[in-house]
Amino acid sequence: MPLAIITGASSGIGREFARQLRRRGVDRFWLIARRRERLEELSRELSCECEIISADLSDTAGIASVKEMLGERTPSVDYLIMAAGFGDFGAQDELTPDESARVIEVNVRALVEITNAAIPYMARGGRIIELGSASAFTPLPYFATYAASKSFVLHYSKALYYELRPKGIHVTCVCPGWVHTEFIDKATDTEGLTRPRRDRLKPLLRCEKTVRLALRASDRKKKIYVVGAFYKMQHILFKILPDGLLSRAWLSMIDKKTLKRRLEKYE
Repeated sequence: MPLAIITGASSGIGREFARQLRRRGVDRFWLIARRRERLEELSRELSCECEIISADLSDTAGIASVKEMLGERTPSVDYLIMAAGFGDFGAQDELTPDESARVIEVNVRALVEITNAAIPYMARGGRIIELGSASAFTPLPYFATYAASKSFVLHYSKALYYELRPKGIHVTCVCPGWVHTEFIDKATDTEGLTRPRRDRLKPLLRCEKTVRLALRASDRKKKIYVVGAFYKMQHILFKILPDGLLSRAWLSMIDKKTLKRRLEKYE
């Protein structure tokens, strides 16, 4: 009876991973997210053995609850999908210390601690998918902490790939661009912050296709997988072009009125 542990399972990419793994024959899940009602709804949809873990991964107690459950249950884990993520657009002085810390807690600390806690319960053939981002490949002004956190995820995942390969456990860092989920709405829903216009966040990838390609990359034991032809090309350019040029291209997407008001503060 295969078991998949999925963080961020209440919506978006995490929820879609659960659906597609169920179609692949996985019949036991640990579904982890803050919103219990969403997890219960997904559990009914999956119609199999689901352990619902309502935990806020921006809080040390939430992370500890998952780790404690692993220690108590000692499960045999076949898939570990670390899909929980958080991010806010805004300049460094527009975001509160708590907002910036939450990005790091969810995207970095929770990912590392839960991954490391789950590895002892994985055997040869186990799969780990860490959700990175196309933003991991270059600095992004006004999205600095998020992009930096995903750069951490990328390098952490690559290192684990080599550490765990001799044990037969395969790690894939999946790096999509903008995916059509509620993440974009949450990241851009505060008026007045320095941020890109929502209509410039293109091309939007479909969640279903993103997950399908991610699982296929894991099947093929890929170390890194960039989702979408546009973002693959972008990744190649990121390796060639200097940061300054890439940052100017990113800044061209920022709402002009907001950016102008911000720059006037320094004149």
